[in-house]
Amino acid sequence: MFLEKLEIQGFKSFANKNKLVFPGMITRDRRGITAVVGPNGSGKSNIADAVRWALGEQSMKTLRGKKSEDIIFSGSDRKGRLGMAEVSLFLNNEDRKAPIDYSEVILTRRLFRDGESEYLINQSRVRLSDVQMMLAKAKFGQKTYSVIGQGMVEGFLNTSLTERKEFFDEATGVKQFQIKRDDSLGKLQTSYENLNQVNMLLSEIEPRLKSLTRQVNRLEKREKIEAELRELQLNYYRKIWHEINDKFNEFNNQFLDLEKTKLAKEKKLEQLNHDLEKIRVKDKRSPEFEGWQKSLGRLQGEKEEIVKQIARLDAQLEIKLEARGQFDLSWLNNKREELAGEIKKVKEEIESLENNIRYNKDGFAGLEAEKREIDKLLAAANDNLIKLSSGSSGGAKAKIKEVLEKLLGRLEEADKEKEEGKLRELLRKIKGEFRRVVEDFSREETEGLEEAQKEVIKLTRAREEAAVKINENNLRALAWTERVKLLREKLQGWQKEAGAIEDKLRQNQAEFGQKEIDKEKVDLKKELEKIETEAGEINKKIDGLNKEEEKEKDRLFSLQKEIHNLQNEVNDLSRKLNDLKINSTRQETRLEDLEAEIRENLGNLKEVREKKFSGAIDMEEAKEKMGQLKHQLELIGGIDPETTKEYKETKERFDFLSGQIKDLVSAIKSLEKIIEELDATIKERFDKEFKIISGKFEEYFKILFNGGVAKIIKVMEEEKDEDEKGGGEGEENSEINPKEEAEKDTGMDLKKIKFLRKHNATGLAGIEIQATPPGKKIKTVAMLSGGERALTAIALICAIISANPSPFVVLDEVDAALDESNSERLAKILDDLSHKTQFIVITHNRASMRRANILYGVTMGDDGVSKLLSIKLEEAGENKIIK
Repeated sequence: MFLEKLEIQGFKSFANKNKLVFPGMITRDRRGITAVVGPNGSGKSNIADAVRWALGEQSMKTLRGKKSEDIIFSGSDRKGRLGMAEVSLFLNNEDRKAPIDYSEVILTRRLFRDGESEYLINQSRVRLSDVQMMLAKAKFGQKTYSVIGQGMVEGFLNTSLTERKEFFDEATGVKQFQIKRDDSLGKLQTSYENLNQVNMLLSEIEPRLKSLTRQVNRLEKREKIEAELRELQLNYYRKIWHEINDKFNEFNNQFLDLEKTKLAKEKKLEQLNHDLEKIRVKDKRSPEFEGWQKSLGRLQGEKEEIVKQIARLDAQLEIKLEARGQFDLSWLNNKREELAGEIKKVKEEIESLENNIRYNKDGFAGLEAEKREIDKLLAAANDNLIKLSSGSSGGAKAKIKEVLEKLLGRLEEADKEKEEGKLRELLRKIKGEFRRVVEDFSREETEGLEEAQKEVIKLTRAREEAAVKINENNLRALAWTERVKLLREKLQGWQKEAGAIEDKLRQNQAEFGQKEIDKEKVDLKKELEKIETEAGEINKKIDGLNKEEEKEKDRLFSLQKEIHNLQNEVNDLSRKLNDLKINSTRQETRLEDLEAEIRENLGNLKEVREKKFSGAIDMEEAKEKMGQLKHQLELIGGIDPETTKEYKETKERFDFLSGQIKDLVSAIKSLEKIIEELDATIKERFDKEFKIISGKFEEYFKILFNGGVAKIIKVMEEEKDEDEKGGGEGEENSEINPKEEAEKDTGMDLKKIKFLRKHNATGLAGIEIQATPPGKKIKTVAMLSGGERALTAIALICAIISANPSPFVVLDEVDAALDESNSERLAKILDDLSHKTQFIVITHNRASMRRANILYGVTMGDDGVSKLLSIKLEEAGENKIIK
């Protein structure tokens, strides 16, 4: 690496933009020397200041100023001041000596008059520390031998041991490691400070976390108990709720079914009442009937008149017979008429009875059908009664047996344990269990039995009534049949007797003129028969109407009876519906109370309603267990729900800080290891380079002084007491360490960091220089003359350059105090060292000018602005001057 070009603009007297181009390799192994010459005050040294400033110099005293804006061109009588100063170093990096992947590195520094400044590497803004690290790795010395200005040669010998030590850090090439070491120490100190802060935070958080942990453990226990209680409550309430709800629904369904039946019967009852009313309205005599009655009355009158006529004829015949003394014929005649009347009556009665028998037979068929229907209903009701009776008793026995076996088992256990209190409690439970069983079966199954019994009784009564009607009907039919039989026998006798009388009378008709009377009587009888026939027709009509009325009356009675029975059924249904309503209301009340309890304990009914509990559960044990769990919850007490959230946040914070401690401890150990490695590298590198520099120093001293002895001696640090190093027990006990274990793990504390900052890795307190010119016995440099001091310092600088050459070195009038011969010796040394580094020499010395390959001249005009002229000395013979 070497300097290819230097651009200056606005820096001190270089107001205009100026470029200094420097040669690369003059020969295969020589980089050459560039000399900058000019009169005093022309601004030559400003070039050295520009290079030093571009390399990151922060001291305004070193830059020969008081404040930062002093380096910006301040103006003159003929040129105004500028607002910015800029210097750029163009470095050839083809050998990649600088840790950057570019063949050319442009290092630029700008400063504005408002105080803003910036550093750029290849036109990209960077930090000062980035520039310093890059320069250190490329073996640039910001404060030492890369740029050696006026007074620095002799001033170097007047510096303290510690200041010389810093010079040698750069000279030996350990500056880059020192920078890394200081950076690591800074990070280590920050890590310790952060560790202490984290430890203090943990000390504050830990007690609260322990308290919250206890509360959360109680909360977890509470949640576990609550979950168990909730599960038990769900099973318990599901069992009870669905049982009550099923009963409630069953009662409601029965109610709805009975309500439908009742509505149907009420509708039927309404229709029957309507039919009854129609019959009642219809039960009135029509005008036709009244006409028949009048006709019948007229015919009856005519009949009576004919009968009277016949009676007169009979009386005339009887008088005639009696007058002739034929009393027997008179009696026979009367008897014949009497028998004719009786026969007629008997025939009419027989006809009426036979009609009644036929009508009664039709009614008998209806009664038989009604009885058969009642028998079917009665058989079904009896079966239902038998089923309910056997089922209820069997279920009750099974339930009671189960309860007895369970509770007797508990009694035996309690008796074995001789626990009177437990026995009393179990007896109480037995009573409660039996009471519940009895209530359930008494209330539900007994009610069903009663209803079934009532139905059987009702149907039995209906059957008995139907049987009575059938018996009555049979008896009537039998009586009528017997009456008809008797009447027929009587009729037969009367007809035989009338026949005999008729024969006798027929034999004696001619003797007393009966034939005429009989003929008249026959005519009258024919007329009478005609009247009777007509009357019979009318009577038939009247009888037909009467029979219809009788049927209507029978239907009326049947309807009334049916309405009565139906009304009784409706009333019975109303009573049943009322009972069902009471039972339904009772279950509904139980359900509402249970739901209120469920809402209080579970919050809602959704989970209870959605799923049935089909498993076995002892309700008393479940109830007792729920009481115990609630008591445990009361003992635990209420816990703020926000506790879990606070615990989670605190735990996350604690875990985060614990992780930070681990990370910090790990980082501290890593930094300690890095510092140890850097210390070892620094010491090894320093000792190696120091030995080389020491040998070269003695060599160049002898060249410059033509003999003599010169040495550089390392001055080691004095032993410090244990307290200063941080190793004393008292100091260790006085340290405030919130987490001592963490600091023990790191192996270092903040006091040790202070010690490491104060003491370097090499263990040097400084560098002592001893120089003894030829023929003298003095050793300390303080006893040397000015020239000797300058030569000694130059010898040391050359030794450093030889041992650890910088890419380029700027020498600002370092030979000003030398005479001609010593100047020649220095020029020769520089010429020899130009094989290792690039020299830019600001000088008035001809010997240095003669050795230069390029000569730059600096002048200053009336405007106070420095200007450059350059010449390549190998081309000087051709008179080529470069402006």
